Amino acid sequence: MPSPLPSRRGLPRPLRRVGIDCTLIRPDRLTGVERYALSLVTELAALAPEELVLFTHPEAPPALTRLPVEQHPAPWKVRVPVDQAWLPWAAARARVTLLHTLAFPTPLLWRGRAAITVHDATFWLHPDSVSAGMRVYYGPLFPQALARASAVFTVSEASRVDLVRAAGLPAERVHVTPNGVDERFFEARAPEGPRAPYLLSVATLEPRKNLPALLDAFRLLRRQGRDLELVLVGRQGWAQSLPLGDLAPHVRLTGTLPDAELPALYAGAACLVLPSLYEGFGLPLVEAMAAGTPAVASAIPALREVGGDAALYADPRDPASFAGAIARVLDDRDAARARAALGRERARGFTWRACAEKTLAVYRSILRRR
Repeated sequence: MPSPLPSRRGLPRPLRRVGIDCTLIRPDRLTGVERYALSLVTELAALAPEELVLFTHPEAPPALTRLPVEQHPAPWKVRVPVDQAWLPWAAARARVTLLHTLAFPTPLLWRGRAAITVHDATFWLHPDSVSAGMRVYYGPLFPQALARASAVFTVSEASRVDLVRAAGLPAERVHVTPNGVDERFFEARAPEGPRAPYLLSVATLEPRKNLPALLDAFRLLRRQGRDLELVLVGRQGWAQSLPLGDLAPHVRLTGTLPDAELPALYAGAACLVLPSLYEGFGLPLVEAMAAGTPAVASAIPALREVGGDAALYADPRDPASFAGAIARVLDDRDAARARAALGRERARGFTWRACAEKTLAVYRSILRRR
């Protein structure tokens, strides 16, 4: 596991030392937030390795630990003592000049400059879709973190607008750095051999992902005589049960899948369905677009921003609306292929390198200030 690089020992440390809290990156889960964190630091390590100091989970995956930058593993796995005790101590000891937390509020005891990524305004706009534990712990921490942050990063213009309105942030302190999409999704190929056509949804099983509405839409399609299966990819979240009932023989719950399996699953799907009630970006949508897979998404601002004219949209509160949009994809394959081609072209505009370059420019702007 990299520590300070051996070849650099004894040399003066650069004036810019950006500490990044990577403790959320674990080998057992890689949802959109963790994918953002890993992809961002990977690109930052390529752009400015001497300026980075990573603070990592004690069981960080090899994709993180092999990066050639200074790293400090946490001694514990428990969130609160790592956040509030170890992280500020370790960052001060490493002489960090700016500390960037990638999903969690800045530690109370950190006294240096700070930046924070807030992926969406769910915490403020939809508190009922956040677990009670998160509300209790993060509720008092977010206001102080946002008030003292030199920069707040978010992943879409829609999310920036929500944060300015709901969290009361000055617009000039909120920087949009959109997510990217990995090249492997552009190279995706469907698995060989016959199989039943399937709809695909990639989401953590939690209330704001709105999966019961998807099941209702899927039931309507089955009742129309459509021989479809539904594949749900994602880990179990909180407070979400999915009573499948009569749909059980036709629904496959995969849980979390290895990264290597996802592109082919996208490429083989008849349609990706993203029925979320609220999103900051919607990474599965751009991954499906890159794979050339038609998509139906909720008609919410962030997903419209990402998908543009390359996707169809439906009312997330109306399963019949989703069933109708999915039926359009299935019945008009020429139009679906045209939107899929447009989606692949559009997805090329979302890169992790651009996300990292914008982030790095903000770091350097902050650290030039006196």
